[in-house]
Amino acid sequence: MRGVMSLVDRLAGKLSLRLRIFLFFALAALASIALIGVAGYFALTATQVEDRPFVLRAGIVSGFGILGILTAIWYQFDSHVARPIERLGRYARATAHGDGLSEAAMPEARFLGYLAPALGDLSRSLEKARGEREAAVEEATARAERQKARLEFILQDLSDGILICNREHEVLLYNPAAVEILSGIGRIGLRRSVFEVLAPEPVRHNLARLEKRVRDGRHDTHDLGLSQPFAALGADGRTMLEATMTLTLVPGSQEPQGYVLAFSDETEMLAASAEAERKVIALAERIREHAGSLHLVGEMLAADPALDGRARDLTAAIMDEIRLLAETSDELDRLAVEELSRTWPMGPVLGTTLFALVRDRVRMKLPPETRCPKQIAILCDSAAIAALSARLCEWVAKRGGEALLLKADPGEETGFLDIEWSGEPVSIRSIDRWLRSALDHDLGPVTAADVLARHGSDIWSDRVPDAPGRARFRIPLQMRDMSRLPVITARQIERMPVYDFDIFDEKPPAELADTPLRNLTMVVFDTETTGLEPSRGDRMISIAGVRIVNGRLLDNEIFDEFVDPGRAIPRRSTEVHGITDEMVAGAAPAGDVVRRFARFAENAVLVAHNAPFDMRFLTMAGSETGQTWHNPVLDTVLLAAHVHGAADSLTLDHLAEIYRVDLPEEVRHTALGDSLATARVFLALLGPLAAAGVSTLGEAIRASEAQAALRRKQAV
Repeated sequence: MRGVMSLVDRLAGKLSLRLRIFLFFALAALASIALIGVAGYFALTATQVEDRPFVLRAGIVSGFGILGILTAIWYQFDSHVARPIERLGRYARATAHGDGLSEAAMPEARFLGYLAPALGDLSRSLEKARGEREAAVEEATARAERQKARLEFILQDLSDGILICNREHEVLLYNPAAVEILSGIGRIGLRRSVFEVLAPEPVRHNLARLEKRVRDGRHDTHDLGLSQPFAALGADGRTMLEATMTLTLVPGSQEPQGYVLAFSDETEMLAASAEAERKVIALAERIREHAGSLHLVGEMLAADPALDGRARDLTAAIMDEIRLLAETSDELDRLAVEELSRTWPMGPVLGTTLFALVRDRVRMKLPPETRCPKQIAILCDSAAIAALSARLCEWVAKRGGEALLLKADPGEETGFLDIEWSGEPVSIRSIDRWLRSALDHDLGPVTAADVLARHGSDIWSDRVPDAPGRARFRIPLQMRDMSRLPVITARQIERMPVYDFDIFDEKPPAELADTPLRNLTMVVFDTETTGLEPSRGDRMISIAGVRIVNGRLLDNEIFDEFVDPGRAIPRRSTEVHGITDEMVAGAAPAGDVVRRFARFAENAVLVAHNAPFDMRFLTMAGSETGQTWHNPVLDTVLLAAHVHGAADSLTLDHLAEIYRVDLPEEVRHTALGDSLATARVFLALLGPLAAAGVSTLGEAIRASEAQAALRRKQAV
């Protein structure tokens, strides 16, 4: 019985209110007629034959009477209750989901008591709340636009490069200075990896330092707060940058959400400083050599018994001057090293933090043990010293050293960074040879000797006192006991936010197919070719692409290159796109251009108008160099067919006319011009696609597949 009632409830739920009320009255009428019929049957069986016609007429009259009464009651109920309720329901839905209806649209409902006035009050309250919300949104939008304009103005005038990145090291913001400084290294773009222009290790190293500072709760009392200066390196391995990284936290929590990099190009300055230091050291060495020769001559003169007293006094004075000259040479040498170390970005890092980073960095099955007083800080370029320590540990392990220990031995101002192991000391000759080798690819063409020179330091190997069978490396470095410094109990300057980046709040979905189209990174591209048939020798002669990030077309992030087709361009093709043989003369081969385009489109969805045509040429060119394509691909022809129907004209010119996409005539039918037109048509299609139930990448792909299947059927 319960199952039957459940089925009835489900069926009733699919019927309109008026139909359900009609069925209720119809059921009451049938039940009444059935009761009259049963009563008439018993009455007919209990009366005489001659009275039965009277009973039958009475039953018929009663039945029609009850039917008439129920019909009249149903009609009045339907007119004054059910129909107004349905109208009020439609009015309520339109008010809730629309832009609001006028009070004249309120249906009359005199017999529903306070329901209609209450709904009117609710509608007016909702309309008022909407107005207030829209006013607040407009005010907030205007305020955000003003803040954005001020921020863009400030960033545009900064001489230092600025990059804002998330924890996945994707660029979220960059300024013109960053583009200028890094233009010779690689391409900066929104949602592109910062490691396309910067070497990864110094960035990762300092980000790990700052995150550990936050985890330990030291950022509130640290004199640098959430910032850390460091020496960054361009991805080309040559460009040296003086940088500062500032960690950004999720508002109201201690969870890092990204970082800001401010940097300047110090390549020439550091190179000049290093060259000057080398010249000064070389000069000091020459002075030292001459002083040594003079000292030897002075000793020979002093040993001559033929000298009288005055000559001996003069020789002693000369020897004193030679000694002072040698001391001056040593002082000149020391000052040159100190000057170089001052020009290199350095700062204090807790020994415990540095050693933890070394342990994470070494490529060993058993990382070294560490020992360091908690409050001892080492003044150094932490990324370079961490790389140096890690490579030394790996070298010792490769030579058979066991039970490695990394420890700090502090002194008053200078302490020692020691690497101990069970085994024999390393010879001076082996150390010198190792010091001349490259230290780490991510630090550029830097040797271990360069790192030590920057720090005015040295390295040697000897036996550990009072520890038979133990050897060590010793590196003197400046150390500081942080416990002796005054403790900062609170930050004196409150860090006020100057801009809000909602892009930080985005969390990548579990599946790319579930990503809304407006949240995707896309590359809209187009190719120009010698003809339409690659199987008959036609080749690509130009390819261009533009990027769309979070529903925004980035006009300044473009790819536009000619391609050497390896054959003549037919005149009929030149009449279409305007590209001549002279224009592609000296262009790179298709394989090289496509490889660069693949880097430009990395991790992006590809969009094209009539995508199969362009993808055929891309695939053919990529096959020459082994380039394969795994990007999802969308076709604006198929997406427009889903919105407008396959019968409409779906040419790019017609769609551009529909969506008011204007492009100068001189760029039409060029790869870049058609890429821009396709991108703007695609953005214009997003609204109609959403209304048609297509708002995610997976839905767009399914809609495209359905349109493609329909076209295949029509072609048969």
